[in-house]
Amino acid sequence: MHNVVHIDEKWFTVTNKNKTYYLLDGEEEPTMPIHGNCIGKVMILTGVARPWWDSEGNVTFSGKIGIWPFVKEVPAQRKSDNRTKGTIETKSIKSR
Repeated sequence: MHNVVHIDEKWFTVTNKNKTYYLLDGEEEPTMPIHGNCIGKVMILTGVARPWWDSEGNVTFSGKIGIWPFVKEVPAQRKSDNRTKGTIETKSIKSR
């Protein structure tokens, strides 16, 4: 089991409708518009392995290989108040 890489995928929601914020006096609450019940989701793939140590006990490899989101970058099709047409947007890849 010393030469095994563990790979796992997980779905995450981009945001929640209800969030708790801890703000200072006079600080404005951040706004994030959510259109109806259309909260986006994104899938993340992770890879981890067993850490490696040398003879003195120093870590030579932490075991963390990487985290990769399943997203694509596409240009905006229309102009809006938030962006101009052609601005690159990051969107999750939807499974069929």
